[in-house]
Amino acid sequence: MKPRITGDSTHTVLVCHSNRNLVRMAQMQAARHGINLIVAQQSKDVLTKATTDARPDVIVLSNDLKNPSTDEVVRSLKADPRLHGVQVVVMKGMLDGVSQILKGFRPPPWKINLPGV
Repeated sequence: MKPRITGDSTHTVLVCHSNRNLVRMAQMQAARHGINLIVAQQSKDVLTKATTDARPDVIVLSNDLKNPSTDEVVRSLKADPRLHGVQVVVMKGMLDGVSQILKGFRPPPWKINLPGV
């Protein structure tokens, strides 16, 4: 699996999901829409990828990440000033919402609000 698909777009989406098949589907959708897709293979890599690769416009996470957990990843992303304004989306199960994000690149209509974040 390629860690990044680069298109003509200036939009970047970072994905970390526990299901590798769903990540592959997201890669195909991103390629069709000309979106730069960065894939973090493990939750511990999300913050590093978000701050060292191209700054993502949206970060899409699986709700069942481990070591660190999804909640811990979201907290670390929100605490990093370099990522101020980046949307974080937590998905349960399928990556259905990714296709909606990629089509015309509209930011998701929801935000994650964790206690203490």
